[in-house]
Amino acid sequence: MNKSGSQLVRYALEQLNIQHTFGVLGAHNRDLYNALNESTSISIHLVNQELSAAFMADAISRTTQNNSIGAMLISADAIISQGIAEAFISGVPLLIIAGSSDHQNYGIDSQQLLQPLTKACFKITEHEEIISTIFTAHQMAVSGKPGPVFIDIPIELQMQDEELVQPLPVHLHAVNEGSLDQEHIDPKHIDHSAQQLFSAEHPAIYCGWKATSAQPELIALAEFLSAPVCNSLQGTSAFPAKHPLHAGLIVTPSAKRALKDCDALLLVGTASHDGIDLDYAEADLPDNIMQLEPEAIKALLSKLQEMHANANTNKETNDNKDRATAVAKTIAKYKNEQKEDWLEHNSKGRVNPAVFFDALANATNNDAIVVTGHGNHRTLAAELLPINNPRGFICPTSFNAAGYCVPAVNAIKLANPNQQVVGIVGDGAMIINGLEALTAAREKLGTIYCLFNNSQPNTEKNLGHIHWDAFADALECGYFPIANNNGIDTILRRALETAAQGQPVIIDVSIDYSRKSYYAQSEEKAAHERLPSRDTLEIVKRAIVRKIMGARAN
Repeated sequence: MNKSGSQLVRYALEQLNIQHTFGVLGAHNRDLYNALNESTSISIHLVNQELSAAFMADAISRTTQNNSIGAMLISADAIISQGIAEAFISGVPLLIIAGSSDHQNYGIDSQQLLQPLTKACFKITEHEEIISTIFTAHQMAVSGKPGPVFIDIPIELQMQDEELVQPLPVHLHAVNEGSLDQEHIDPKHIDHSAQQLFSAEHPAIYCGWKATSAQPELIALAEFLSAPVCNSLQGTSAFPAKHPLHAGLIVTPSAKRALKDCDALLLVGTASHDGIDLDYAEADLPDNIMQLEPEAIKALLSKLQEMHANANTNKETNDNKDRATAVAKTIAKYKNEQKEDWLEHNSKGRVNPAVFFDALANATNNDAIVVTGHGNHRTLAAELLPINNPRGFICPTSFNAAGYCVPAVNAIKLANPNQQVVGIVGDGAMIINGLEALTAAREKLGTIYCLFNNSQPNTEKNLGHIHWDAFADALECGYFPIANNNGIDTILRRALETAAQGQPVIIDVSIDYSRKSYYAQSEEKAAHERLPSRDTLEIVKRAIVRKIMGARAN
């Protein structure tokens, strides 16, 4: 039996349960696309540019579990590093398969370019190495701190036919990969953490992105400890917002108040960027801080229950009930105050973010997936929009993600056709990648893009007057403008009804950005503190001048 190199690539991806690939067709990957076209389990999606392919593969990885990840299929001479850098920084696994040529010099070494932004780079040179290399790359992408892995396959090897002298290797899906993590749980660490939490009077929990994979276990642990649960920006969907112990994003007043008397803090599923959010909070953190991976929560809870059974159960149970009631009451008080404060903010004829997100929460289903870009809208959504389902809030981490939202929404809807997928996208990002809505129109995805339109005269960011209604019409998208706080519920209902028929929708929201989110305020303060005092003074002076000039212009 003869197989070409491209057919072996297709076989390997099928074995790995890769269901979607994203990329741009070129001379050096055409044979790979021809082979994948014969697959009955892999859907290939051609996009406008490689950046979109990276964001779409990234979004697939963020919304799926069980080591099913997104894959890019591009050409080695068309590498755009920003999207790959975002996945690397955020710890998102990707398979990047690039076609190249042994007989052509691109003037750039793709492997050298991507080496700092990937966990590994491979160049396959032998026919018999194709399947094993792709299996190895996948394992590297999902293990440890996940991340992107790059595989270069020359066109000559893709087209090369060879007779197979032995059966093709099989990827062992039957192995419970979660059990591998269980083997590495340290019993001594579990015992120590349980002792610290059990003896604490005011324990609390802080969640990062990885905690989204263990929401039921996290709820059980929080309820057992009567502990308030705060989250990082990436961990927004780790704990349901409707739960009484949900204190919210770490920088908000409700979360800071929940940590005020904390004497034992458990970090669950956190990474380096989650630690930055913890620094922004400027909370008085206890000396007693423990860190745990999500797969260890069951073992910790079991140990705590064992300790509880050996204690004075009646007294402990009553104390826990009283503590849970007091914690929930405090959280509810501060959450209500935050919400009322936002609703009372004068948006001067534009759309108040709190009013919009209230209406969006009421209009969408409980299992809707919300996707944002990187900007003010991201932190406003994390603070003001209640998210209850795990992995129901997807946002990028770094500035490398300009233009993330629209392609990410498309990819997530492709993978979750029966769920509402709602994007919150800035007008600048819509300019970068808005044409990817063509994919949604072509595939009749029924995606929803809430365009936070901040283009107006006398602002720092003046993109010029863009006729977004004409833009939507050109892409065969529904168009629904929201100019102020009036009638938002009705407009959203009509937009969702249109999307339910398979037509993508652009909701043009004249958003009011005059008030910053708590996260943006903390981020800005931290940035100023890192600057020399002279630079800080110059920033303040320029801000005053802009305010005065803006007032005169108005």
